[in-house]
Amino acid sequence: GCEFDFSVRAEHYIPEVVVTAYPFPGNTSWPESNGFARPTEFAEDGGASDEGGATVREQALKFKNSDVIGSPGVADYWLLAAASTEALPFCTPLTYPMTPYFVSSFDPAWRDATVEAGLSLLHVFERVGRGAATFASLYPRHGFVTQGHDYKSALTAAIRAMDIVSQDYQPHVYVPLDAYGTPGQGQWPPQGLAEVRYQQLTPTLEACAVLPDIDDTLYPHDPYAGRRNQNRGNAWQVWRPYRCCEPAGDVLLFYL
Repeated sequence: GCEFDFSVRAEHYIPEVVVTAYPFPGNTSWPESNGFARPTEFAEDGGASDEGGATVREQALKFKNSDVIGSPGVADYWLLAAASTEALPFCTPLTYPMTPYFVSSFDPAWRDATVEAGLSLLHVFERVGRGAATFASLYPRHGFVTQGHDYKSALTAAIRAMDIVSQDYQPHVYVPLDAYGTPGQGQWPPQGLAEVRYQQLTPTLEACAVLPDIDDTLYPHDPYAGRRNQNRGNAWQVWRPYRCCEPAGDVLLFYL
């Protein structure tokens, strides 16, 4: 006859990657990734148009490089997954520490809006913002951001980069987050960015949050002022939710 067994289904977040946004190649907002972000023949400079006598309209256009690198913190979750039990399961991560998934200086499309012209029409209503406050459009996903606020432009670039690596078959030079891992039976890895949490690492360490987290439309002051970086760069550790259960038996029949 058949025998049935049960195991606990766990749900927890894992710090998969660190995403950075910064103006100049080789000088990232997360020093640990400087070795990846080197200038290339099509990514020799960057910055912002407010550097030196630009008009008000020009000052709103900024360029941000962005990199997505495997978080060192994910190593702890690999150890926890190896020690997982039916009573206390831990999910197996998809990403690996210090592994480059996206480095914008190696992606020509990060500097060319025409590559995603068709996609922009399909995603015309997708934006980066909170409530009534719109930072910028999500598409086209390149480093140019029409946003005068430096933190908002950095966050927009970071979210664009994360949107790229969280999907397969995008018109960019990158490695999908799930490229090196194949979910086993009883593993439900994250899909997309629906439940993602960002933990700011620079310029100051903050708790995890869904970003953007403030609708500043009616604020009398700038609630994001403390998140500006003098070097015009920011870094966030990205946490995504995993769901799993320790295999018990040969075939998973159902889960609750």
